[in-house]
Amino acid sequence: MMKINVSEIAEQIGHEKAFSFDAKPEDIGPLLDDCKLEGPIMVKGTATNTGTCFRLEGKIFCTISEICDRCLEYFQTKSEYSFAEEYTRDEDFAKIKEINHFDGDIINIGDLVRDIIISAQPTKHLCSKDCKGLCSVCGANLNKTECGCNRESIDPRLAALQDLLKK
Repeated sequence: MMKINVSEIAEQIGHEKAFSFDAKPEDIGPLLDDCKLEGPIMVKGTATNTGTCFRLEGKIFCTISEICDRCLEYFQTKSEYSFAEEYTRDEDFAKIKEINHFDGDIINIGDLVRDIIISAQPTKHLCSKDCKGLCSVCGANLNKTECGCNRESIDPRLAALQDLLKK
């Protein structure tokens, strides 16, 4: 798990503590239906005692396997995400300032890491910006082969609209 023990800096305002974790994809849990984590997830950063809370800043490094929205092929991307979050032991202060609350000396950042990876995912996954996608007639992957199908044919239900374009 990804837990940071802040007891060393709890009484010293302004002090920092470096942290580093290597986690497995199963430690994070599932992401979205169209992407999953591959290999280790590395998290590096620092925890700083600000006096009112603990500020965590760092980076997440991981490899994500995704399905291209155009050609439906799997592809992998190496990703890097930055984060900065604040945590406090004071439950009332956490509610007022809308920051994270924790008890004791251990801050578990597993959910934070998962949430950052999920929220950083694009709405459209493309294996490349030049992806040609699938043939609308036979379904062939146009990145791999040219199928020769006539993709210029108009759906008969939309033929009237095609006539409007000619005018």
